Amino acid sequence: MSSLHWYDWIQPTSPYASFFFGIIFTIIVAITVWVNTRKKTSTCFAALAGMGFTAIVVYILVFTGFYS
Repeated sequence: MSSLHWYDWIQPTSPYASFFFGIIFTIIVAITVWVNTRKKTSTCFAALAGMGFTAIVVYILVFTGFYS
């Protein structure tokens, strides 16, 4: 497993860094949705949609050889 670097938040250099920062961003969005709506369903939908989108994009980038 590759390590994280300080500049990975700008342009991730590995799939691990992409997934890590994607999940961090998703958590921030989910907290923002919770603060604004106070609805558990909206918060869960935002979190699951963000995690799914992150996983799909990281898979596509790995499949196309972006990190090679």
